[in-house]
Amino acid sequence: MRRILTLAAVAVAAFALADVAHETLGHGGMCAALGGRIVYVSTTFEDCSIRSWIIDGAGPSAGVAAALLGGLWLSMAPPRNAASRAFLLLGFAFAAFWNFGYLIKSGLTDQGDWAFVIAGLKPAPLWHAAITIAGIALYWMSLRMLAAMMRRHLGSDDTTDWSPRTFSLVAYGAATAIACAGAAFDPRGAGTILSDALPSSLGAIGLPLAGALLARTTPNLRLALPASPGWIGAGTVAGVAFVALLGPGLHI
Repeated sequence: MRRILTLAAVAVAAFALADVAHETLGHGGMCAALGGRIVYVSTTFEDCSIRSWIIDGAGPSAGVAAALLGGLWLSMAPPRNAASRAFLLLGFAFAAFWNFGYLIKSGLTDQGDWAFVIAGLKPAPLWHAAITIAGIALYWMSLRMLAAMMRRHLGSDDTTDWSPRTFSLVAYGAATAIACAGAAFDPRGAGTILSDALPSSLGAIGLPLAGALLARTTPNLRLALPASPGWIGAGTVAGVAFVALLGPGLHI
């Protein structure tokens, strides 16, 4: 049970980081940098007193930057603690899949941040096709990178450790749960669970896909993530703060 709680706590903290990078640091930070006032920021939405495509693009751009920083950290100076490595790995997954998946969504539906960025550019069908194709390519690249990082940084041959499929499904489930918990308190209504939270967490479907890929290509591989009381505590604090503060939103 403590191993499950550890993985869930690490996933919650990693998803919270990816969310804050997108909404608060990305959209909110650029709003402030351009001289605007952050009217409201939550787990799913940021409202600025001024409008600019730069602010729209800053959210997913900050998310991509967070993913790249996490991947770079793992590559250059991986932590000794397995849970800390898992945190960076899952942070990469949630941030990369959410924001590259957003490219696909915006390209196909003409909705969301990337659609606002390219609004007015001609010819519109070509721009939408371009960001859709770019999103698919980058998403697939991120999936392959994640699978390689899981193998390299958590790989084990101990049969008592996590199977890649179970590891990725538990982490994905924990992230989906915290996303919905935060959106449940959104003052815009619980409907944001369906309109914003679930689509955002659905974007991270690449995580269980990476687990399935590892299970198929290296069937004997296991992922080592022992119980960590410290990370259970840290993930709990991160989850409570995420829901309590950003769930109902901050008015700055």
